[in-house]
Order: sequence, then C-alpha cells, then structure tokens
Amino acid sequence: MTDVPLAASHDAFPNHVFDAFGVPPVLLDERLGGSVMVVVKRPAGGPTTLLTAGVSRLPVDAGPPVELAVEVAEGQEGAGLVALRIVCDDVAVNRRTPPLGTPWRNGDPFLTGTRISAIVATGSRWGTELDDVRDADGAVVGHVRTLRLLTDAEAQVVADAGWAGLVESAGSVDALLDVTRP
Repeated sequence: MTDVPLAASHDAFPNHVFDAFGVPPVLLDERLGGSVMVVVKRPAGGPTTLLTAGVSRLPVDAGPPVELAVEVAEGQEGAGLVALRIVCDDVAVNRRTPPLGTPWRNGDPFLTGTRISAIVATGSRWGTELDDVRDADGAVVGHVRTLRLLTDAEAQVVADAGWAGLVESAGSVDALLDVTRP
C-alpha cells in the first residue's frame, strides 16, 4: 500500500475522526501502509473504537471516500489493527470501498488463537452521527464504515440474514466484540 499515490481529501475527514464522540483521540505510533493514521477512542457508553485517518485519501473507482472504524473489547486493539490493515490493503489494491453487509471470508482464522476468519463492513451503533462525514455546510462528503470481526459461522448468518439478523441471534452487538468468543 505504500506506493499508492494519494488523492486529495476533504478537511472534513480528519476533523470528523479527531472530533468523533467528543473525546480526545489517542494517536497510535503505527501507520498503516505508511500513510494512514489510527486513533483510539473510548466513547462513553461504547466500546474501544479504532478509527483511521487517511483511508479517504486512497483513490477508489466508485463511491464516496471513506474512513474505517472497528469496535473491539478493551485490550484487543491489536485485533482491530489487523482488521484495519486487511481492509486498508483491499481499498488500496482493489480501489474499492468496503461493500456494506457483504462478509469477506477467509478459509483460516487471521487472528492467531481465535476463530475470527471474516470481516463485514456495517453502519455503526451511533448512526449518522459517526457514519456520515459532513462539510462545514452540512453536506455529506463521505462515510465511516465500521468493520466487524466474525467467525465463519457468523459470516454465514450475515450472508443469509444480514447484520441485523446476526445481532439479533447474538443478543446484542456487544456480544460480538470479544475476538476470543467460542
């Protein structure tokens, strides 16, 4: 991903990421592909959330630019970084934004010691407040897509019944956060 020429991006993207949830960001030292920053947020009433700042500068062939978010259980930020890295590479190589609601499945777990082998991009638990990136005039200029880390069985439920069907089956979105779940 380091040799991908970056596109211009609207100032609304970094502002949105850094201002999200009204809590200060913790900037991670690691950059994805050398150019995408990752910030950690711990919003009141929500899980630890990692957000990208810079994916919106990766050129795509269709659709508005996006940043990425991933919710993880406390202490599992490394799992979130793995998911962000996988999807950032896909955006850079395939020049596409993550398709909403379509699980990306891998034959084997991509997180050592877990059954996590799939990712799906969804809207967030926060709705348009996080999902829509707006300019100073209020116009939507792009989106934040929330990545969900799934087992293969969960990915099949999403493929058959959608993200809402999986959340209903699990009992809550929070039941799907811990990557060590059986």
